[in-house]
Amino acid sequence: MICVSLAGLSFQECVKAISRTEFAEIRIDQLDFSDDQFRGLFAIKSNTVATCRPENIDTDRRLELLKAAIEAGAGYVDVEYESDEAYRQELIAFAKANNSRVIISYHNFEETPTAAELDEIITQSFEWGADRVKLAVMAQTPADCARIMGLYDNYSNLIAFCMGDIGAITRVAAPLLGADFTFAAYNRAKATAPGQLTVEEFRDIYEIV
Repeated sequence: MICVSLAGLSFQECVKAISRTEFAEIRIDQLDFSDDQFRGLFAIKSNTVATCRPENIDTDRRLELLKAAIEAGAGYVDVEYESDEAYRQELIAFAKANNSRVIISYHNFEETPTAAELDEIITQSFEWGADRVKLAVMAQTPADCARIMGLYDNYSNLIAFCMGDIGAITRVAAPLLGADFTFAAYNRAKATAPGQLTVEEFRDIYEIV
């Protein structure tokens, strides 16, 4: 399944994208909407991921926005692995109480950690209450890609892939190896991570596969 990441778009563009695609990640931190507009987006369908990265929004506001998204109907909420413990526990507990599945996500924009480090991140995330664990790491070599893809031999409920040009193939392979979905850009200009393919590119590739 392809999950389109929505960022830097107008409200109407988001409405159309959510309505026309199977699954969507709504990047709250990269969309300039009112609280009511965000609630409206998450109410369209449950196949949505509520994501709000911490760079430009304080913790209390992020909690407020993500809780509102969950109440509106978000099927998934993204919780960063590196999050403050109190924030993480409160958000996970709220999601569980409101039938929203928890994705604990780990991002590394510099490198791919060792196999032992990756195992520790995955194990810890599930112990914290993750329903899915997302790993998005930077590939420096093809060996990095192989290390990430090898995780699917040992874990389920995993969404793991590499970023960057070298890692693009892992984004395609992830759903074929067991990931529920892979993340796609709305279009090339609106990519939310290095090496992210567009929805159209994924569809063209999967038609061949």
